[in-house]
Formats: sequence, structure tokens, C-alpha cells
Amino acid sequence: MESRIPPEIGKALSTGMGFSLLLKGEPGTGKTMLAFEILDEFGGENAAYLSTRVSLPALYSQFPWLEERAGFSAVDATKLYLSSKGFTGLRSFSNTLYTKLAEAEKPATLVIDSWEAIISGGGKEEKKEVLEAALTDLVRNYATQYKMNLILIAETSATTPLDYIVDGIVEMTRIDIDYRRGRQLILKKLRGTRIDQHKYGFTLDGGRFRHFGPFERRKIEKTRKVEIVPNTAQYISTGCEGIDTIIGGGMAKGSTNIMEYGDDLSLFGYHAIVAHMIINSIQQKVNCVKIPSSGWDERRFRRGILPFVTEEDYKKYLTVFEIRKEKKEVRENVQVLKGESMEEDFPILTDFIASLEPPVVVIIGTDTLEYQYRLKTPGNLERMAELFSYWAMEMREAENVGVFGMPGGGVLGTELRHMVTNSFTVTVLDRSVILYCNRPDTKLHCLENIITKETLKLKTTPFL
Repeated sequence: MESRIPPEIGKALSTGMGFSLLLKGEPGTGKTMLAFEILDEFGGENAAYLSTRVSLPALYSQFPWLEERAGFSAVDATKLYLSSKGFTGLRSFSNTLYTKLAEAEKPATLVIDSWEAIISGGGKEEKKEVLEAALTDLVRNYATQYKMNLILIAETSATTPLDYIVDGIVEMTRIDIDYRRGRQLILKKLRGTRIDQHKYGFTLDGGRFRHFGPFERRKIEKTRKVEIVPNTAQYISTGCEGIDTIIGGGMAKGSTNIMEYGDDLSLFGYHAIVAHMIINSIQQKVNCVKIPSSGWDERRFRRGILPFVTEEDYKKYLTVFEIRKEKKEVRENVQVLKGESMEEDFPILTDFIASLEPPVVVIIGTDTLEYQYRLKTPGNLERMAELFSYWAMEMREAENVGVFGMPGGGVLGTELRHMVTNSFTVTVLDRSVILYCNRPDTKLHCLENIITKETLKLKTTPFL
């Protein structure tokens, strides 16, 4: 099973020599839930959670999977203080804690949530100082002596005394992307562990912590099955159930959609969406017409699509319009536009679409139009926008679906955004691909290529 924890943290906690890790951040940033995932994955048969903040009934009510986990024990730290006298209280705390560690037959994982609350729990300043010394000794000596993974939670992102003695520091924070909330962790220190990626986005979806790893590019060396996501009477599926849900059921018949992406990993995210859209449509005998983005042609689509559909269906249901002047090999499902005049070429495209049985999915790489038809030349952009506006009405009447793929900053963006039904943005956070919509207005979702030995699937997970 894939780990929910960033690989660098996993390596640091897997040495078997003991490791002290400080989780820092403002309240509500997800520190406790990361600690629970560490307990679940690395706790072995002796995982303990020491807390002054959450009652045990409330803890198990909120996280029922913890109660079912073998070898997990939760301790209400407020009950460790048996006396108002500093020394007696300290002895109660130390004896209870260290006795439990000494009884462990296998390496233990202990979470202290939070260390500030433990220290201030005794009430008297003298006791606080002695408790702080005891916890410092716990970090310096007992973690390695008992080969224990010690996880300390701090309710602040400010520097604490523990920063200088712990083996590792992870800071957790909330971030904003286009006024939408996301979550991010920063690996600030992991002694003895190489940090290949020092920042990760993560989610608390479903009441569990999970980090988002780098977007995995699709492998084509082995044929994999892509499950059909059915179209409905009202909607054409994107090929991804999550995206369909985000926009209310799929791409409505008669709709136009714009997908903006960057020149980074988001480009691969966009092409993954397009590939699933085409594969899903072909599998359901729906015609697709494509004007490729710059650098793409039918041969490249053939390599990416054929492993998942039959060659007969590929040729029958996918037509690629290539804009080029020179004569090349003209393949069975390729139509050629000269690229000299949009007024001459565009009717060829629209007439061909009109000849097909609807619904037809039309996917256009707008950067190709921008370069071939010189849309930055005065007057050309306005004429292209006018052609698109009339074509959008034709699409609506025929119940076809249009998808415009556009690099960020593309000249057609301003003209298209106000006329489309759905407006997507595909961007990047810490090597993960992020998807959200401005129309309709949605929260951030992580887009992931889920690749197994047998299947390929696109998945979206909200940043909760």
C-alpha cells in the first residue's frame, strides 16, 4: 500500500535507530493528523499518543480507525499530574512514561501533543522548568536509548528550544492559490536523510492525512485498461469521475470549455485530461475531432491512444486536423488545413464536424491557431473571436462539446473566457498538478495519474 507520508519522512523514521521529529504550525494546519499517520505506519506494536488537548472518547469518535488499530494506546496526559508539588508531579509523569517505554518489546513510536501543554500542565513555574528539562532529556537520550521514534507537536511556527536538539523539523501551513485554500508542509530539517523534495502539498480528505507526490507521467510501454466513465443523456464525460463531479456531472452537451495550463508539469496534466477524454469517448463510439497543440500531430496521438482502444475504433472515431503547408504523408484519419487564412480553413473544420453524428467532442489547441493564423497581428484576433462566437452557437444547437486548451497568457484567453460554459485552470504545487475551476467556482483539487500493473486512471482529491 502506498504511503501517505512523504518519502523523506518515511526514510528518517525507518532507520530503527530512533528519531525525534518536531511538527510545527498554527492550530488547524494538520499536525495531529500527520502524527496519527506516523503512528499508524511506524508505530509497530507499541504506538502511544500522549495528549493534554483531546479527551479519549472524543479522539476515538473523530478517528474511529485509531481504536481499531492493534498496538495503539492513547494517554490523557492531564492525569499524569498526581500532586500539586513539582517533584511529585514530575515523578508521576516520568515514571509513567519511561516505564511504558521500558516495557516495549519492539521499537516504540510516541507522540506528545503538544509539548508546550505538557510543560505548562503542572501549573507552577518550578514544575514547568523541571518538566521542560525532562522532555529535553527525553529527546536527547531516550529516543536513541529505546530506539524510539519520538514525535513532538508544537502549536506555533516560531522557533522553539526544541528546534536545536531534535533530529527533524516539519512545518505545516495553509497556503492560497487564486484565493483558494491549500495545505503545504515544509521539510526544514531531517538529520541523516537526503531531502529530494522539501515541500509537499497535502490533504486531510476523509479524516486522514495524505501527501501529494509528483505528478506521474503516463507509461505506454505496456497496455493498461482504462475503465469507461459513461456518458449520460445530458453530459459527455471527461473520462475522469472526479472532474465530472466538480463541474456537476460532466461536460454538458452543447457546452464549450476552456482549460488553461502553464509551461511546467501542468502541461502534462492537461494532456492527461485530453487523453482520457479521447479514450473515454472512443470507447463509447463518440466522434472526436482534434486540432493538436503546438509540437503535437496525429502520430504522437497514435502512440498515446492506441494502447487503450482498438485501431479500428481509433481511425473511425478520432480525426486530427493538422495545419501545415508542405505535403506530408496523409494518414487515414488526418485532415489538412493550409493555415493561410482562417476564413478559408474554419468552414472546412466546421463543415466536417457538422457531417458527423452528434454529439461530437472537439478539442482545439489554441496556441496552434495563435501561431498559424498570426493572431497577434491587428484585426486577426477579433476575426477569430467572431468565428468562435458563431461556432459556439452551432455547437450548442447540435449538442456537441468544445474544449479549448490554452497556455497561460494565450491571446485568445480574454476572448474565450467570457463565452465558455466551464473554465478550468491546471497549475502546479510542489511538483503536483492542481486543478480548479473559475466557472463554476470550485476549490483546489490535486490531479493524479493512478498507474497500476493493469489499469490507468485519473483521480482528483480535494485540498481539505
